[in-house]
Amino acid sequence: MADNKEALRALKIKTGVMTRVRKELAMYEQEVKTETEKLEAMKAEGRDPHDVKQQDQVLGESTMMIGDCKSRMESAFNDLLAAVEEHGPDCEGSEELTAAKAILDEVEPTLEV
Repeated sequence: MADNKEALRALKIKTGVMTRVRKELAMYEQEVKTETEKLEAMKAEGRDPHDVKQQDQVLGESTMMIGDCKSRMESAFNDLLAAVEEHGPDCEGSEELTAAKAILDEVEPTLEV
């Protein structure tokens, strides 16, 4: 029974990590879109070149975070997949296993191979 609790806890934690990283990625992708629109508007308005350069740096930092999030998401996916394979038999029929499998099925098509 103790092993089952440990297995359920491991699945729940790894599923939570995967969910959080997915949300972060979505947030950064939205931020890049917003910052790009803001930069284009600043250029169209003929704003001060220094302000445009600063906005371009903000956009660059957000873009950089997308790559970081994608690598963390891939790592979280692999960790969760390993946990499902390891603990799946111990947790058969549990809510945690169902949630873990569902998020794996949602994320797998979005990962770059």
